[in-house]
Amino acid sequence: MSRTPIITFCLSLLTLSAWATGPAIARGGFNPNCHVPRISLCPGCTITAKIVVLQDHECRINYGSLGPMRPQTILVSAKHGKYRADNETSTAYTPNKGFLGDDYFETRFSYELVNGSPASAVLKASVEVVPKL
Repeated sequence: MSRTPIITFCLSLLTLSAWATGPAIARGGFNPNCHVPRISLCPGCTITAKIVVLQDHECRINYGSLGPMRPQTILVSAKHGKYRADNETSTAYTPNKGFLGDDYFETRFSYELVNGSPASAVLKASVEVVPKL
């Protein structure tokens, strides 16, 4: 058996064990319509992030590493667009048609750690909607 699958498996186990008590990572992935910084959600913490979105485009955000999620609680709704949860691990922000400028939203993530313990974190996101080039 090749060493690569064994090494990958061991690294996966280490990562999973770190998720039991440590931060979870969220990211936009490759998305030409926006820039989402790497976001580390840790149990009980508040994270601030700046998201840049192209005008008239949707920005999808993947929280796949959080594990089982419960419904999000939107604490502050976006005023110049819409932030929504698509499913347990994916959300999206869409600016209002034609809008350029700054927007803001806050959401509380409730999720389950690998060890089964409940956890939550708050994301405060400032959004900059920029013109298409």
